[in-house]
Amino acid sequence: MSEDRKRILGMLAEGKITAAEADTLLDALGTPAQSERATSTAAAEPGQALGMPKFLYVKVTGKDTVDVKVPLGLLRAGLKLTSLIPPQAMDQINDSMGEHGMSIDFNNLKPEDIDEIVMSLREMEVNVDTADGDHVRVWCE
Repeated sequence: MSEDRKRILGMLAEGKITAAEADTLLDALGTPAQSERATSTAAAEPGQALGMPKFLYVKVTGKDTVDVKVPLGLLRAGLKLTSLIPPQAMDQINDSMGEHGMSIDFNNLKPEDIDEIVMSLREMEVNVDTADGDHVRVWCE
């Protein structure tokens, strides 16, 4: 069982989150089969899956074909750019993001926070089969 799963189940046991919230968080982590696949990938490719992911990939196959590779270093560059935003504008950005369900305080976001986010992305994988017959996959390596 992954550390993230243990942490979520621990929060549920302590009453810090509801069963519905735990279910949502566990779904976001993926199924145990996906976790096992990530573990076997890590064993097959030392350093690849265990290290800091370098890219976010988006791949669409089917009627449409899309293949996007985004360097995660853009997150760090974006964080550095936030220091150029005037405090009043930053407050408006934070308020607007909060109104749309994203409570992120960019005033207090630090480089080590970005590293933690990027490491969390290592376990993320999204797979969607569309009604048009396309398959969409989003993951980080």
